[in-house]
Amino acid sequence: MDRSNHQIGHRSRLREKFLKGGRVALADYEMLEMLLTYSIPRKDTKPIAKNLLSSFGNFTAVFDQPEEKLRQVPGLGKESATLLLAIRACLTRYLEQRLENETIISSPEEVLSFVRMAIGANPRECLMILCLNAANRLVHHEVLVEGTVDQAPVYPREILKPAIIHNATAFILVHNHPSGRALASEQDRHMTEKISNLASEFNITLHDHLIVSPMQAYSIKIKQFL
Repeated sequence: MDRSNHQIGHRSRLREKFLKGGRVALADYEMLEMLLTYSIPRKDTKPIAKNLLSSFGNFTAVFDQPEEKLRQVPGLGKESATLLLAIRACLTRYLEQRLENETIISSPEEVLSFVRMAIGANPRECLMILCLNAANRLVHHEVLVEGTVDQAPVYPREILKPAIIHNATAFILVHNHPSGRALASEQDRHMTEKISNLASEFNITLHDHLIVSPMQAYSIKIKQFL
């Protein structure tokens, strides 16, 4: 049998398997294998998919990688790296819009999926703010600052500025720990208290300060992992 015809048949069977059974019908490597067929037209993508999993540890971690690390995987070129980055961007936008359309945000846990996707895997430490109105609806969010691999400079006036501009009555702060350990330092706690006190002078409430990584989230307010 011609190898190219066999490969086309395999790809068709893989896609049909997915269409009939959904995500649960495919193993993690098969999901990646199927995705890669859209950027690699004439090559067996199974070894590349398995290389991705072995290189980064699990399915989630594959989508947390920057372009330069993805392209270090044998067989994975610019087009395939771009595809994986685009999928992550689509997931982030999906969660972002769901959050924007929420009637109310009643707890910090409700924003976790979005903020972990948005900044959890960032290789540099960054700080995000989510501004809420009196009805606890999201009115604005942005990454305020992006720093180095272990530090993001924080200026309280810059943090409060978007909350004031967007007439927020409350906000949630989020920053990531590129090290992967989402646990608050004494500096984190001190900064949170300082910002909370300053915000109260403008009748704005700091609901919480979350620390996130791709796999963890920690609430400084309740002092526990979420």
